[in-house]
Amino acid sequence: MKLSICLIVKNEEAMLRHCLESVKDADEIIVCDTGSTDKTIEIALQYTDKVFTDYVWNDNFPEARNHAKSKATGDWILSIDADEKLATGCILKIRKIIANTSVEKAFYVNMIDNRAFHEHQMIRLFKNDPDVQWEVPGGGYVHESINTPGISSPVSIFYDYSPAHSLDPHIDNRLLIKSVKDFPHNPRNYYYLGREYFYRQDYFTAITILEKYISISSFNAEKADAWLMIARCLWLTNQGEKARQACFNAISINASFKEAILFMAEMSWKHNADVWKKFASHCDNTGVLFVRT
Repeated sequence: MKLSICLIVKNEEAMLRHCLESVKDADEIIVCDTGSTDKTIEIALQYTDKVFTDYVWNDNFPEARNHAKSKATGDWILSIDADEKLATGCILKIRKIIANTSVEKAFYVNMIDNRAFHEHQMIRLFKNDPDVQWEVPGGGYVHESINTPGISSPVSIFYDYSPAHSLDPHIDNRLLIKSVKDFPHNPRNYYYLGREYFYRQDYFTAITILEKYISISSFNAEKADAWLMIARCLWLTNQGEKARQACFNAISINASFKEAILFMAEMSWKHNADVWKKFASHCDNTGVLFVRT
């Protein structure tokens, strides 16, 4: 089974070499550049002759990723970003996985944040099948995912924060606002837009958008995370009672949500905090969207 690596890149000279070193033992590396003005292409050419510059950036991440996928000739594809690094030994793990599967079309990999030790899973390893595509479920332009079910794998990718993000620091916010406008009935876009405002410390706007998200969503793992973000926003704007209620809403959706229970302890008087901490010690984060430690 032939394994292709696919990347979309722009002005990634600071991070790209580390990424490509981690996947250099694959059968093929596809690099689609979307308009670099630094040494990104020069670095990419040291690892592969399949560097493409024909894609014109269109503020559409799934479109760009599908363009890169269209260049791959392997039986399977691993999608990775320039500010990510495949864990040591994982090329061999991937080869074993794809050599021994006949039914599955996609596999989740463990995405581990080098900066904050957050962890979640994403489908990044998938069969090179015309029906397997990148999309935003329900429509949108960012926070894309693979459109076929997957199963877990022992593969891990460590991710960082590329300096290239500083060249267009508002891109996610811009594309999410556009996504909400063009696909107003898609809850996913509201969740990520609310999260953007939370990150930007615009807590009142974040609350409004996340409450809108919760009113139209049926995805419990994401709803629990949204309630926790609302709780943090309320706490940071001196609305303690409302913050505790929002946090309790998150816990009522998923009693194994350790971060939410620990935050409830943080917001409680000691006699209650001690009880919440005991509860948290029994949590295993089953069904939690993002495990943040």
